[in-house]
Amino acid sequence: MMKRFEHQWQDFKWTDIESPTQEDFVRLAEEFEIPFQPLATSLDSEHLPKFLTLSESVSFMILRLYDVTAKHQAGTMQDLSTKLILFFGKDFLLTIHRMPLECIEEKKMKCSFEQLSLDGLIKSLFIKVIATYDKPLDEVESKTQVIESRVFTLRRRNILREGYLIKRRTSVFKKIFKFTTDVLNKLQTVPGHAFQDMEETREPLEKYSFYADSIYEDITGLLNLHLSLMSQKTNEASYKTNEIMRILTVVSIFFLPLNFIAGVYGMNFEHMPELKIEQGYHMTLLAMFLIAVAIFAWIYKKGWLTKDDL
Repeated sequence: MMKRFEHQWQDFKWTDIESPTQEDFVRLAEEFEIPFQPLATSLDSEHLPKFLTLSESVSFMILRLYDVTAKHQAGTMQDLSTKLILFFGKDFLLTIHRMPLECIEEKKMKCSFEQLSLDGLIKSLFIKVIATYDKPLDEVESKTQVIESRVFTLRRRNILREGYLIKRRTSVFKKIFKFTTDVLNKLQTVPGHAFQDMEETREPLEKYSFYADSIYEDITGLLNLHLSLMSQKTNEASYKTNEIMRILTVVSIFFLPLNFIAGVYGMNFEHMPELKIEQGYHMTLLAMFLIAVAIFAWIYKKGWLTKDDL
């Protein structure tokens, strides 16, 4: 059900509409002499922040502010933000939104005590919309610091999933700030209004934009570092396994010929002439020893026993 709020200042009237229907849009279009099409489609979820001049006397602006009801896993512009629509002329301001907005409710409570111009009210709402991103940016920065500590302590659990979510959120914030800056630039060119001096609005917008860029770069670097450390750990484990196999292979080289000799003379054939030699046992041990020394010398010459290789 639509909720309507009105307040009349000396030279203009502010009308706030919450949760309008298509029938309400028809009446609003007639009341404020606004084209029906931009009014009826203004609350479509896919709209980005934008500014349009509908006629010589009416301008149209869409702003996106952070949705305090957004879920923890939200990562799209539609899930993270909600819209505030502004139609304004020389003597009126019409604001439209789907849900109760804290910045609107706060302004409603104070409007009876404030002496504002139309341009001053629009500037005030613009600043309050931008300020809704202050807390979300602080939260994603805190999460980035948590992920940073987990990366360097090699606590791998959920780093990729949470880091990717932070990156998605920050990317959405960057996009919103970029299009909001475009809206601000176009707003300053509207004739008949005192929007030329918007430094008070531009300064926090640029600050939050820089803030979002910094967080985005930080979380991207941490994710890349995490993947690099994961790859390094895997490579180290593979290297150790390969080195163990090399050591076992080198050791087995000594025993293969010795096992062969022991196997030959361990056969229980009756007619083996070497078994009758009185010094056969000692000669066989000596042959084994010489073979082992020769193998050792060959392996050492190849460099397979040096510290760097093993």
